[in-house]
Amino acid sequence: MDFLFFLSLYLLAASLAGASANAVNYDSKFVLPFKAMDGESTAQVVSVDGGLDIPKFTPGVNDTKFDWWYFDVVSSTTIQSLTIAFFNFGKTTLDLPDLGGALTVQVSGTYIDGTTFSASMAATRNASVVANDRGIASHWDGEGGDYSFSGSSLDASSTRYTVSGDDPDSGGYGTVTMTSVSPPRYPCNANGPGVTEEIMPGVYWSNTVPDSDALVKLSISGQTFNFEGYGYHDKKWGVKKLSESVGSWYWGHGRLGPYSIVWFDGVDKDGKEYFSSYISMNGSAVLQSCQEKSVVVRPWSKDGTDPVYPPKPKDPAPDGYDISFDVGGGKTFAARFYTSTIQFSTDTYKRITGPLVGGLKGEEQFKGMALGEQVQN
Repeated sequence: MDFLFFLSLYLLAASLAGASANAVNYDSKFVLPFKAMDGESTAQVVSVDGGLDIPKFTPGVNDTKFDWWYFDVVSSTTIQSLTIAFFNFGKTTLDLPDLGGALTVQVSGTYIDGTTFSASMAATRNASVVANDRGIASHWDGEGGDYSFSGSSLDASSTRYTVSGDDPDSGGYGTVTMTSVSPPRYPCNANGPGVTEEIMPGVYWSNTVPDSDALVKLSISGQTFNFEGYGYHDKKWGVKKLSESVGSWYWGHGRLGPYSIVWFDGVDKDGKEYFSSYISMNGSAVLQSCQEKSVVVRPWSKDGTDPVYPPKPKDPAPDGYDISFDVGGGKTFAARFYTSTIQFSTDTYKRITGPLVGGLKGEEQFKGMALGEQVQN
């Protein structure tokens, strides 16, 4: 698709964004057990109407599958950031602490002084999800506290999500609210039935909130944590251990003036590269593609040397990333992401926040903020 063509028509696209065919008008109810199920488990790999944010396995997750809901906010003015992730996973499928069962809520972030934190809650009393044409609600119940999230209809011109925590064990109390400024999507297509959900073999993706205006009002272990910024929500799921499907990936999102951008550039275990590019302008999608090199992400170093690519386990985070979107018509949208804070780090994973600078090459350049991750198996 030609970026410039859609750029010229974004107002028309916005006027049609509320249209919906065959909207779900009944409740879909799911119970997610703390213990992974035994037996066969089947993944949803092609989208269904009204199913963008629902659990993706029937009848549920077993020991070889994973399914997660992910939310983050990066401050628009400081180095503060917050991530809350709801994991339903077989215990060997993800590089996460074993809390005795399949359901874990992980909260991590960066305080204004640059220090980081991470805490987890086991949802030992199960989790529930209810979805219909009015939105979705999910509750994850632990021994001493709980976390929940809810979202309004994706057919509205702007979707609102709220994430809440009340858990003494992880020390998290308060709410995060997100009001979307970009329409929902799948890796290669807009939200709708009958499209692929695969981002690379064995891994699937739906992106409910590519960008939002967000407000964080939390207390973390007794420390106040309030800020405004750019919010994001997606979910990923997989049919086997993540490290068996993925060699590495660079993923992230950011805001640059009127533009919201999301990138994915991943390599499978056989060395094949996969891409997913997304740009919206003033609330309407103007670029979305999984074509080869639709977005190319590479690390950069302040000293001019080339960082290791693709990244391997235990490799450090780079000084930043150069992100190049092919927008058609011989034009490029380029952004440079500067590593400011490493919010979360393991041998096989880095979550990074920092300034973002970019725009269409040869045209006005904008400054903003971004959050990204580096998977390195």
